[in-house]
Amino acid sequence: MSVSVNLYSPKYFLIESLDGETTIDLTNSIINVDYFEDILSPCITVVANLMNSNSLLNSLPIRGGERVAIGFETLFGDFDLDEEKSLYVVKVSGISPDSVSEFITLHMVSAEALTNETNRCEKRYTGNIKSTVEDILKDTLKTEKYKSSNIEQTSNSYSFIGNFKKPFHILTWLGPKAMPAGVGGASGSNAKGVGGFLFYENIEGFNFRSIENLVSSATLGSGDSKTIQKYTYTQAIEDAKVSNEFKILNYSFEKNIDLMKALRVGMYANRTYFLDFYNHTLQQYDYKLKNEINNKLGGDSSIPVSDSFSESISRIMLRVSDSGVSANDDVKEESGRDVADMAKSYSRYNILFSQALNMVVPCNIKLKVGDVVFAEFPRINRSQNKESDEQQSGHYLIKELRHHFEGGNCITSLRLLRDSYGIS
Repeated sequence: MSVSVNLYSPKYFLIESLDGETTIDLTNSIINVDYFEDILSPCITVVANLMNSNSLLNSLPIRGGERVAIGFETLFGDFDLDEEKSLYVVKVSGISPDSVSEFITLHMVSAEALTNETNRCEKRYTGNIKSTVEDILKDTLKTEKYKSSNIEQTSNSYSFIGNFKKPFHILTWLGPKAMPAGVGGASGSNAKGVGGFLFYENIEGFNFRSIENLVSSATLGSGDSKTIQKYTYTQAIEDAKVSNEFKILNYSFEKNIDLMKALRVGMYANRTYFLDFYNHTLQQYDYKLKNEINNKLGGDSSIPVSDSFSESISRIMLRVSDSGVSANDDVKEESGRDVADMAKSYSRYNILFSQALNMVVPCNIKLKVGDVVFAEFPRINRSQNKESDEQQSGHYLIKELRHHFEGGNCITSLRLLRDSYGIS
């Protein structure tokens, strides 16, 4: 059956006591469940509202850290959070008992979010950033919940000391310092290429991906998870149509270009002064995004801003050489950072976030943050012409995702990003 809001069926909702000896089935107690992903969040989160005739807090009891396994049957297949994907209770809120039942809200996270609070990055890390990320995931976070293909190779190595920082802090901190494979450093006084990685968790596990790689995905269609899903907005939804599963139920454009902010952060053009204390030199590197960006989600051949802004330096940054900080025996050795990594990554991050769109679609568990979707919107006019809006329609990157399961129906809410206009 194909409807505007997909049907689902709960398979199980199991919560296990801290000692592992007691397991309670709460499948019939579910009011609603929300599952969240975000490319700016290092872990997934789940919130469940439950109603039970017994006091869970005292009969189980729930004290935090209990393992939870959740499973649903949906139109796009089974959605299981179990075994290595199991969740753990971190908070209980909304407790509202009455004479016959108890209402509670369980807040849950993946296991690595708890490990992150108890483990620290203590040692010295060297080599390619990909190997460092895998090292921290495996040895510090104690997880194998990632695919090697989702931990992207970088063009630069980086040496640093963990300084007892939390793993999630280090993995996020490495993002602006990582350069995609093939990115050059500088040519004379001009910085070359683009930078910027994102560390996040989705249903596939942990990811460390460059923005350039994320926005240059796949082929247009509406098939399996390797294909870009195409969603279309129409005011009328025909009954019993398979295509209904790829209809946009509602949408709103959250933000568009903010020129003042873009100039303040130096998105279009900036300058880096690189100070080398060892050699007592000061170098200048100018960076102009329009000359370096290649992959974009939209069809525009250039950055949509006047040349007077894209050519004018609007932010000045200072980078200090770290010669000798992590060298074994040569004070001249540097950590491996790009001299203008801030210029490259800050520009790329900001232009990616320049457009934001909120969209609700029938639940599709195949979607995940980091995917690219194609959204088609009608042109607004008084005529009956149903032409597409070729400026607003196009490819968007999923930044945030929420699967909402309630009352036998489920929807997926998306927050989408784009760095340019038009259909590519």
